[in-house]
Amino acid sequence: MEIKLEVLTDILIHISEVQENLAEMTAILKARGITHDRSKLEAIEFDAFVKTRPKFKQANYGSTEYQKCVDMIKPSIDHHYANNRHHTAFHKNGFADMNLFDILEMLADWKAAARRSPDLSFEDSLPIAFKKYNIPQNMQQHIVATIISLGWREKHE
Repeated sequence: MEIKLEVLTDILIHISEVQENLAEMTAILKARGITHDRSKLEAIEFDAFVKTRPKFKQANYGSTEYQKCVDMIKPSIDHHYANNRHHTAFHKNGFADMNLFDILEMLADWKAAARRSPDLSFEDSLPIAFKKYNIPQNMQQHIVATIISLGWREKHE
């Protein structure tokens, strides 16, 4: 009976510790949601996005037109990337230096940004982003599996 109690106690402590660890991770993600893209409210970024809004609305992510919009406000984009670690450009070695929280926030950002493309779905934007940000094949698989588990993409066999 003593061993059973010891095992039960150990299991309950383990479950409790995992719950605490997941709560800590959840708090980090919640905080990122609250502070996400706050730099877009600064004049250097906000004014640039106002100026290019009509053109961005007509440009699909990854298109020549989209890149022209980005190039038009390059200093603002550079400022944005320098102040938001969920962008690969924030990191010296790009995607390779990102932590899992950066990647999760990046995915949430991609999903939200996809609605702005006039003719390109979130699903269709993924290969473009994978190539643009040099995301390794194994991480692409993890990202797609995560997106599927969230119900953000249909699984294609």
